[in-house]
Amino acid sequence: MNQVKFGIMFKLNDYALGELDSFVECADNLEDVNNLRGRYIDFVNAVSAKKVKPSTLVDSDVLAVFADDLHNRACIDYLEGHWEQQPSTVTGGKMFYSRYNKLKKLHGSLIR
Repeated sequence: MNQVKFGIMFKLNDYALGELDSFVECADNLEDVNNLRGRYIDFVNAVSAKKVKPSTLVDSDVLAVFADDLHNRACIDYLEGHWEQQPSTVTGGKMFYSRYNKLKKLHGSLIR
């Protein structure tokens, strides 16, 4: 399994913790090749527990799914304008979009 350094700081707030919980709940939709689902859930739980640092090695397929989830949530909560009446949700979406862009800049070949 190819691994890369996570590469970014991921600060947690109530928005992030709630959305990370949703990432875990939605992981059932992942195709479970090479235990991707289990590895992804373990990774997201480690992020939620503040155990992931920029130097933490992450399986490249897990990182790609995580980045995709960040981008999806950023689209819904920020880019598409669905939550304009909820500034805290928009702010959270912006934060996830920023994290996604940082991951894409570091790991562009892995992330769509």
